[in-house]
Amino acid sequence: MLRINICLHLSEGLKTYLELQKPVVKRHPEEGFTIIESLIAMIVITIVVVAITPPIFLAVATRVQNQKAEQAMQLAQREVDKIRILAEKGGYANSVLPSLPSTSSEATGDAEAVGAPTTFLSSTYPCTSFTTSSPTSSQACPVYINNSTTPSFYIQRFRTKEKSYGTPSQVVAFQMGVRVYAAIANGQSGLQTTPASLKFTTEQGQQRKYPLAVMYTSVVRSDLKDSLTRYKEFLQ
Repeated sequence: MLRINICLHLSEGLKTYLELQKPVVKRHPEEGFTIIESLIAMIVITIVVVAITPPIFLAVATRVQNQKAEQAMQLAQREVDKIRILAEKGGYANSVLPSLPSTSSEATGDAEAVGAPTTFLSSTYPCTSFTTSSPTSSQACPVYINNSTTPSFYIQRFRTKEKSYGTPSQVVAFQMGVRVYAAIANGQSGLQTTPASLKFTTEQGQQRKYPLAVMYTSVVRSDLKDSLTRYKEFLQ
């Protein structure tokens, strides 16, 4: 029995000794990642990039669209202000005001009923000169931003429901409409007249067919002796 215990003790000691003699594998501090570890890291990075890329594109595209819509609204307001100032000064020719639509139903109806432009002009002269006739209601004028060589916007402007006064007859009250389209609307078919929806988008949204800004307002001269009478007739 004693001999068996001594053998077991020697066996355990030998086993412990052999364990201590095993070489310890140490990783060199400058040793890189294994191929498997590198592949796993690449997969994780790819998943993260794929997950965050769509929201980034969505935010950037939506921000650009909203900035263009803000610029378009400023352009529309500028057109209205120019015509108001012209009307208040008086002494203007009817031909320099925004043009009447060619169809009588549009010319006598509300501005909202006037159709979208069918022609996009390449010159700004008919749109900025107040000494010659204005573009027709179906034409859109180019607008260049920041000295660009290509148009950034196109503006359609027109008048409806006019009232005249005096001899020779001068237009003293009318409805004015202004629509500002993005440059990419040039050449598109089926253009619309209602404002584009400024929803979240990753591309160009509704800018291809819908105006970025729409403004309808009344322009009335107030310095004539019959101005109030003409204004009441205009409102009817």
